[in-house]
Amino acid sequence: MKTEALFIAGTATYLPPATKVGQAVADGRFDAQDAEDTQLESVCEATDEAPPEMAVAAAKDALERSGHRSEDIALLLHACVYFQGLELYPTASYIHREVLGDHSALAFEIKNASNGCMTALDIAARSLAATDDVAALVTTADKVSRPAIDRWNSDIGIVPGDGASAMVLSKRSGFAQVLSTSTVSDATLERLHRGDAPFTPHHDPTAPIDLRLRKLQYLGDVELDEFTRRFRAGLSDCVDRALRDADVRLGDIARFVVPHFGRIVLQREVLTALDIDLDLTTWSWGRTVGHLGAGDQIAGLDHLVRERAVAAGDLCMLLGVGAGFTWTCAVVRITDLAGGRP
Repeated sequence: MKTEALFIAGTATYLPPATKVGQAVADGRFDAQDAEDTQLESVCEATDEAPPEMAVAAAKDALERSGHRSEDIALLLHACVYFQGLELYPTASYIHREVLGDHSALAFEIKNASNGCMTALDIAARSLAATDDVAALVTTADKVSRPAIDRWNSDIGIVPGDGASAMVLSKRSGFAQVLSTSTVSDATLERLHRGDAPFTPHHDPTAPIDLRLRKLQYLGDVELDEFTRRFRAGLSDCVDRALRDADVRLGDIARFVVPHFGRIVLQREVLTALDIDLDLTTWSWGRTVGHLGAGDQIAGLDHLVRERAVAAGDLCMLLGVGAGFTWTCAVVRITDLAGGRP
């Protein structure tokens, strides 16, 4: 979708302290071979912080940096992957009350796996384009903990990190202009994260979620090459649509904000698929925080701007992918580094 007069007015990230991967290996929590394969440096691990509380902290900072008032926000979308601290509870409404007060806005939760913040960005862009509303707030927050999830041994090539992020989208102005968004899906790949696991009436908290087993069950029936072919096709289609709508070429992109995968997974599923250089991505930072559930892309863009790793006029592509599978891309142009920052 080609967007008109849509800007990113503020971003923020909340990250708890990070644990060095070498320490996790020394403690016997992480396998040495897995550490070598992922090439991660450290992973953020929250202690007492609950996901909604982390989301509120990031959202307040993003709103302050955006120059918008709470009254300007007409839509709040909260994206997450894991348990948010309380069952049968509307997390988005808590964030709404804590950040926007009693101002009337729509608040919804987005559950689209690791593509959560990008899905929310796409939905918010479409909502703002179709209404007279001025601004929208996207938040993310995720935290994993035992016994439900063993951080260091729950997946193949990916290690979850804890943290939150937030982004204010505006029709007025911002430090970056959103030129286009695109979303593509391929449900033939959904079984990768389901495997042979049966549907049950409730989750057994004493049985850790084992994505490794599910993926190996799926790959026992489907060749990795076939999965990779379809994955790359979906990603490439999504990227092509975003580039076309933005009227730019892949070679015009200065920086790519990528998911915080381990090195092998990132190379196979993203870098090789698009033929892009690792040095143009946010990998060097992402490997220090871990996979932030639904929030890698907002956090990655926030990092680039905070560290002045981009300049006014630079084009950036935000790449999102989530189990299911869905891919969402956004092309943004940095316009004013003085905007949206403290």
